Amino acid sequence: MIPLVLAQWHSVVDFAVLTSALYVLLRWAQQARALRVALLVLGLHSGALVALHLDLVITSWVLDGAAILAIVLLVLVFQPELRRSFMRLDGVLSWRWRGDARLTETYQSLSRAAFHLAAESVGALVVLERRNSVGELVGDGLTLDAEVSSQILEAIFQKTSPVHDGAVVVRGDRIAKVGGVLPLTERDRVPSYYGTRHRAAMGLAERCDALLIVVSEERGEVTLMEGRRNVGVDDGQKLALMLESLCSRPAADLGSRLRHTLFANAGVKFAALGLAALIWSASFLGTGTTVRTVSVPVELDGVPRGMEVSLPSPDRLEVQVRGGSWMMDSVGLTRLVARFNLAGKPAGSLTLPVNASDVELPPGIIMVRVVPALITVRLAPRRR
Repeated sequence: MIPLVLAQWHSVVDFAVLTSALYVLLRWAQQARALRVALLVLGLHSGALVALHLDLVITSWVLDGAAILAIVLLVLVFQPELRRSFMRLDGVLSWRWRGDARLTETYQSLSRAAFHLAAESVGALVVLERRNSVGELVGDGLTLDAEVSSQILEAIFQKTSPVHDGAVVVRGDRIAKVGGVLPLTERDRVPSYYGTRHRAAMGLAERCDALLIVVSEERGEVTLMEGRRNVGVDDGQKLALMLESLCSRPAADLGSRLRHTLFANAGVKFAALGLAALIWSASFLGTGTTVRTVSVPVELDGVPRGMEVSLPSPDRLEVQVRGGSWMMDSVGLTRLVARFNLAGKPAGSLTLPVNASDVELPPGIIMVRVVPALITVRLAPRRR
């Protein structure tokens, strides 16, 4: 049954779409710290599907109602996270038209803020996210989601600000988080004049491809960090040009893009795949208890060259099928067709047994009985 289901292209597409939707949901839930609620919704919905297969109508209603209630609570409690996700989606969709200009302005604002703070001997730490997400590496902090401007950045790092000791995370042209805590470097050879702010910047730069701008409070210096490379910058325009050059994404080769697509967030992807398999099994691979009889037309394919077919006897089959009641109502049973392949068959009278594979039943529905169980077809040379 399973190989037959997977062999049908529409089943493969349905499974891929289900897996992708679950991955998007789990990824969002992970970032919004709502993973348990999302898993609860999926569990309730899967239980409702199983209950429908067992014809436990009231139980399925209760589970579906609980799932809807959990979704409402998810929307109400995590409304800010949902709003930010939609805003980020809008930013991605409109990136093609306004991306370059907005990013250039962002780099200019970062450079101005860094050197203004350095002139005032105010320390600062800015994380500029590139391809690798830093969400799992930056702890604590507050979500801001504001446009990058030198005034906002300077206000964040003033000593009177409650988040001045943490890091600011810039994603695209938005300030995503303030007051973030970064992992410290594990390197032994660190310049003696580097404080906690510089060591934290080095620790994050070692773990991802983000760029880090560090402003020293004691020395009034601006340092740009990338990987294990630390570069002192003495001019704001030079810093803006360096940021623009380093953040311009070169076209990656096909192998790199494929590896990144397959293995990025591998844990969430495997979880989505497992949940999709579970929901798919609960939805389609059960047998159900509802029985119906359908009149199915007979179609003959692959007639040998130079041959013609006399009308089969009979030209319709009475097929009794079994499945879940909700599956019977959702799929088009009236569109069922019994197909028989005559390729390579010899001339003469043929008796063909009717199998479940000939009827092309939808997933989750099995054939119980067919009348007649055999059809007779006559192949004869084509008359000129």
